[in-house]
Amino acid sequence: MVREIVVEHVARIEGHGAIKVLVDGDKVKEVKFEVFEGPRFIERILVGRTYYEVPDIVARICSICPDPHQVAAVRALEKALGVAVDWQIEMLRELQLLADVISSHALHLYLLALPDYLGYPDALSMVDKYGREVKLGLQLKRAGNTLKELLTGRSIHGCTVKPGGYTKVPSPSELEKLADMLRQSMEGAVLAVKLFSSLKCPDFARDENMFMAVDPGSVYGFSGNHILVSTGERYPVEDYKKLTNEVTVPHSTAKHSYYNGKSFMVGALARIALNGKKLKGQAVDMLRELEPKLDLANPLTNNLAQAIEAVYAVERAIEVIDELLDKGLKQEVMIEIKPKKGIGVSAVEAPRGILYHCYELDDEGRVVKADIITPTAQNVANIEKYIKITAERLLLKGEEKLELPLELVVRAYDPCISCSAHLVKVVKLR
Repeated sequence: MVREIVVEHVARIEGHGAIKVLVDGDKVKEVKFEVFEGPRFIERILVGRTYYEVPDIVARICSICPDPHQVAAVRALEKALGVAVDWQIEMLRELQLLADVISSHALHLYLLALPDYLGYPDALSMVDKYGREVKLGLQLKRAGNTLKELLTGRSIHGCTVKPGGYTKVPSPSELEKLADMLRQSMEGAVLAVKLFSSLKCPDFARDENMFMAVDPGSVYGFSGNHILVSTGERYPVEDYKKLTNEVTVPHSTAKHSYYNGKSFMVGALARIALNGKKLKGQAVDMLRELEPKLDLANPLTNNLAQAIEAVYAVERAIEVIDELLDKGLKQEVMIEIKPKKGIGVSAVEAPRGILYHCYELDDEGRVVKADIITPTAQNVANIEKYIKITAERLLLKGEEKLELPLELVVRAYDPCISCSAHLVKVVKLR
């Protein structure tokens, strides 16, 4: 008997998506992770705009991860313009990426993923029994948001980030207060690791996986000029199209990405798989102790990887602030830029994985062409792969209720569906 398993709206993810699985007996015939978020045509909107306008526009791609979009944009534009920034700007940008990791991971772990494992429909329902957990999760998220506000003027869609620097730099006293807030938020990051390492992680989605992550250099980080693949290859970011090979699919406004004909995973689990030896502080001890539980073949362990990363991100943010204060903080950092023709590509790690930005500028510094490839656009094909594996395994065991396990798989990737939507179905009129 042919039947369809449908989750019309996957709850507790950013954006709107659905799961459809066509089953014949105990055989899975077809799997669709439908992304039906409307595309915003940001790349087309950018054409004709000046390089100076780009960071404010690309921030609007997403309200959860505007900061990686801005940092990726300014890094790519500076390559196109032949501009090199100093150590302070690089440190502030690292801090901005760390802020987004802290805020986003806290949101996903405590409010979106944890209810599944504790048997609740949502985080609000958890409050009576797990009030401390919710409170510490919100405290952790607030620390990340406050750091964003300090660096960019707003926690969402900041307005101080420009090619060549920042229009406003935090004062030493502001950074000192923020460091204290981060120290207080560490309890929430550590608790997330304890929670997700103690909770039973289902193994119905286990299968061989391929990972990609930015090579951050000698220190675990979220930006770099090369991409690492778990098969052993290393590519300059300029080869991003060889790595993503985007194709359109009829059931989704998000493209699918494949490397050598196979889907792959980006995100916290990929970063720890490829760069885990570069971690520092408490995260190193946690990874060493929990490595047996961090099953690289199981995408659901991405939750635990995010928790370990959150601990690292808080500690690293404090370390960066201390270094900025020790070296002395310049308040005027903007570099004068002369418009010129050029092409620049950059890659940073958003909380959900690698984010690529590529810009071609004309002689006046206006955008001729823009290309943005987001983490979720790289993950959606891999999500469908693991939905199929999960459905097949559970059907063979005689399971009938598959909706929640399938949602668990999707939520483990922490998808940002608004970011992923890049196309529209064109109907030819006769």
